[in-house]
Amino acid sequence: MNAILYPILTVAYAGLLGWGIAILRRGAPWSLSVMLLAVTAALLWDNLVLSAGAWVRASEGFERVHSTRFLLHACITPLLVPVSYEFVRQTGAEWANRPAAALTVLLVTIGLIVLELAASVSRPRLRPVFEHGILTYEPVGRSWAGGVMIAVVMAALLAAGWILLRRGGPSSLLAGSLIMLIGSALVPLTGIPSLHNLFEFILAASLWAAADRLAFRARHGL
Repeated sequence: MNAILYPILTVAYAGLLGWGIAILRRGAPWSLSVMLLAVTAALLWDNLVLSAGAWVRASEGFERVHSTRFLLHACITPLLVPVSYEFVRQTGAEWANRPAAALTVLLVTIGLIVLELAASVSRPRLRPVFEHGILTYEPVGRSWAGGVMIAVVMAALLAAGWILLRRGGPSSLLAGSLIMLIGSALVPLTGIPSLHNLFEFILAASLWAAADRLAFRARHGL
């Protein structure tokens, strides 16, 4: 399953990246689109490296390539906090336009990046794991910092999705966030790790769908 799904997701992310560029050209907010492009590109790289595990043997070089996955995860995933904030700001919420709100989001984002880098990436210890026909490298032991970051990011996405829905915005953000939350809880029960990446793709696609809808509304003065 993993050996099939990772390559499919790699191609799907390439398509999603192209769609995101098209959405940016159609008038989606620049600040929102650039952050979403960074998140999408990082997920594309993540699935590309995982796909390569079906053909590459364990080596120091491949371990270093895998370490970039965790580096990107630490630096790019927290951008979903300002992405959530930007979605809310685009709806015209007054509090989101206050300098204190922007500063809080900035500090939270920087704090999450620093926390994850200090706890998970600064001294990486990876071990090779061959599972379901795929060679991957995983950290030796789990960092509590990663759980904190994911919890904050998901809380921000869910809150933004709810606010958008309440303010008459697109519902895709809330739907994608709920699917990601529920899916992540169910993946360990299936024993198929690549399903987590599938739910990540659904979330990423829902973010772009929401951005596309906002761009459409802006173009037509809705």
